[in-house]
Order: sequence, then structure tokens, then C-alpha cells
Amino acid sequence: MIRSDLTDDQWARIEPFVRGGRRGKRGPRSDNRAFVNAIIWMARSGARWSDLPERYGRVSTIKSRYYRWVEDGVLDTLLNALASEADTEWVSVDSTTIKAHPQASGAPLKKGAQRLAAWAGPAAG
Repeated sequence: MIRSDLTDDQWARIEPFVRGGRRGKRGPRSDNRAFVNAIIWMARSGARWSDLPERYGRVSTIKSRYYRWVEDGVLDTLLNALASEADTEWVSVDSTTIKAHPQASGAPLKKGAQRLAAWAGPAAG
């Protein structure tokens, strides 16, 4: 299993929101899990469609299916369902995690740098 792919527990939570491909005459018509893994890989990597690894399937098929899901609102439904049960209790943002530039607290600018008042003109000083 690839590290970025969904685990069995994660897939069990997502599968009810994924449409199609469950049964056909000769088994599943498409591999929904591979498709969702491809979308996750694209989101994490920020790569172009042409860079999608072959293990996820044909690029043209995944790309057209992705745009069809976006138009039909399938991805919105999936993301809203996952966001509603997100565990954000451990997330915190405070002054220890946000770093400001030294100039924000009154530190002198680097040698040769101009202050904002100098850019505004002589009347602003």
C-alpha cells in the first residue's frame, strides 16, 4: 500500500458517499477506491493531470470522472460530510504558532531599507 492511499478504515467512512461502480454483470464497473486515491494524490502533490501515476488508471478517465463529480456535486457532498464529523478538538492556534516579522514589533529595518513614511513623500513624515 502506498503511504498516501486511503486505509481500510478511511475508505469505510468515505465509501457510502461514493456513487456508482459497486456491481455490474461481471463485477464492479470501476475501482472507486483507486479513483479517490488518485484525487487525493493530485490534491497533495499539486501536479498536473499528465503526472498522475499509472497505478491509478488512465489519466483521461480519471480527469473526466473528476470533472463530472464536480459538476454533479458529488465532491461537495463528500467533503461536507467529512467536515461535519471532523475532530478539530486538538487543533489550536495561538501566538506561539504564528510568527511575525521582527519589524512588526518595532525592530529596526535592515540597513538601507526605507520606511513607509519615506515612500509616501515628505508630507507624510
